Amino acid sequence: DDCTMKFQYHGHQPVELMTGKVEILQIENPSVNTELIQGLQGYNDCLRMIDDEYQELNLSKVMKWEGDLVLNPTKLDSYQTSLDKMIVKNLSIEKQDRMNDLAREIYSEMQDSLFEFDLPLEVRYDESLLRLYKYAKIKYLTQVIRQPYGIIETNLKLHLELKDCQVLGYCNVANYLLPEQIQEFATLVEKTELAVLLVEFSEKRETLQQLKQDIYRIDRDFVDWHE
Repeated sequence: DDCTMKFQYHGHQPVELMTGKVEILQIENPSVNTELIQGLQGYNDCLRMIDDEYQELNLSKVMKWEGDLVLNPTKLDSYQTSLDKMIVKNLSIEKQDRMNDLAREIYSEMQDSLFEFDLPLEVRYDESLLRLYKYAKIKYLTQVIRQPYGIIETNLKLHLELKDCQVLGYCNVANYLLPEQIQEFATLVEKTELAVLLVEFSEKRETLQQLKQDIYRIDRDFVDWHE
């Protein structure tokens, strides 16, 4: 079954979030936008997340607020340790053995190099593949994450692999993606178990109205609309 949650900014209509769906919250009032974004960052209590049985959910556990990834591409780096752990956890026994054997060979060569010095030195491999992966500094392909669509798609795929949330939140996506790219992203989300919320501070109604997604709007006068 599609899981439904309600995301609510105090005093305003809730946004229904469903797995496999992209919902858009368009805000035309600067003070609302500021308070809402700060709520998503955990700086105030203006937001609630409620499940379909009206139970209060812990917003920070259910949702990952990724914000503006084009302005903050290093957001991906904050998940590096989780990514390294996931990769190591998924290595086959054969692959682990092979990598450990190769690592021991390298350490053995290093130990040989130490004998040239009249010093009591030794180096030992600690059998930690996780440490090897950290040392290797795995990176995302630059040509992918320098593209706005590329970084947003990569971020979604990362959370699908990590299985660390039910809802992903982004802002300013319509500033960077064409309507057809947002549509392509929505098609990608449809194949997942995640719900996505796009928070757009904009009065460009005609741009957003080109999209097939549900649009919830809080206008300049704090009035709620739902299209």
